[in-house]
Amino acid sequence: MKKLSLLALLVIAALTTALVACGGDDDDDAPAATDPNAYTRPQLLVDAAQLYKALSDPNLVIVDLRKKESYDAGHIPGAVWYDSAFLKDPDDKVYVIGEELFAEKVSGVGIDDTKTVVAYDDGNGLSATRFWWVLWYYGQEGSVLNGGFAKWQKDGLALSKEAPAVTKTAFKAAVNDEVICALDYVAEKSDNPDPNVVILDVRSPAEYTGADVRAAKGGHVPNAVNLDWTRSLTEAQPQVWKPAAELRSQFADAGIQPGAQVITYCQTGVRAAHSLFTLYLLGYDGLKNFDGSWQEWGNNKDTKIAR
Repeated sequence: MKKLSLLALLVIAALTTALVACGGDDDDDAPAATDPNAYTRPQLLVDAAQLYKALSDPNLVIVDLRKKESYDAGHIPGAVWYDSAFLKDPDDKVYVIGEELFAEKVSGVGIDDTKTVVAYDDGNGLSATRFWWVLWYYGQEGSVLNGGFAKWQKDGLALSKEAPAVTKTAFKAAVNDEVICALDYVAEKSDNPDPNVVILDVRSPAEYTGADVRAAKGGHVPNAVNLDWTRSLTEAQPQVWKPAAELRSQFADAGIQPGAQVITYCQTGVRAAHSLFTLYLLGYDGLKNFDGSWQEWGNNKDTKIAR
């Protein structure tokens, strides 16, 4: 069977979703309806069968974010290994990896703006969505494998122990300041509540209330709402993203409505990237990851906290 390029498959999926959402309306000036049962940006989430059909695409870079020993034991054919430690600054581990170092690392695995990038991890998407967000922060949009390696294995798809030959590229980072924010920005939004701005704490309820303390202070950013990142995924294994309608309902119940600016945070900005990815998948814009998250807020003697 001839394998289509992943880009073509993603375009077909996106167009199909758009046609379904529009309902066949002939009025070109009418705004497209939002189908609550469909992801607004379906190209961000790749199915295992979809990826399998695209394995021969020369412009595809599949990035494995698992531990190196797991990668060596067997990975998706053609996948390159990326050390997830290099998604944070290796010197302070609080903030995102620097521009030059990230460009060096992703160039080393063959990524540039001509490539279609799909990231995966063991299955829950934490490392994959963090990679997706850092890549987005530096100017390139990629995709995430839904269900990760666990789903690939369950589907009985091919594995390889061979590391592919990689041609080094020249990735040019272009910082997108719109998708990140610092402590002072969060503090200002916390002190001056705005109905169009939501601070979303995606940690566990115990962390949110201060029962589980992981910094000098426990609790949460005042006026932040809580929705545990794990609720974006199914309980059944392998875990995949829940249907769009269920996700939209969960966010709405947490007080997050379409059109709102959402600031996500957790402990280290990793779980926050997962929830940010989910919101972007659903069509939200104006999203910001508070990258210092609670490790910065909870260890700062001047910040206010709520419980």
